[in-house]
Amino acid sequence: MGNLGWAEIAVIVVVALVVLGPEKLPGAARQIGNVIRQVRKISTGFQQELQNALDEPIEEEARRRGRIAVEEDKLANGKEKEPGATTDGEKDGPGATQAFDQPQSSP
Repeated sequence: MGNLGWAEIAVIVVVALVVLGPEKLPGAARQIGNVIRQVRKISTGFQQELQNALDEPIEEEARRRGRIAVEEDKLANGKEKEPGATTDGEKDGPGATQAFDQPQSSP
């Protein structure tokens, strides 16, 4: 409820009770609740539409760049890479020797 504290809410309820009376207060509270619910629903829908509109070009650009990178990699290597192959043509996996696993010789 924003920056309203219990004291402010109590004052609003008392004023509403005095102005509307005990008979009309529940109906007015329902109407106010419905209006707030509709405003929140419209606001949420607007926010989602705006977010979708902003995200769509970014995602499409990322997909386009990914496709270009894959095509450039295929052209540079002359063929498609095998699954699990590194750029050196060695296979990754258990038993594959990594550069950091090999001991370095001292001069």
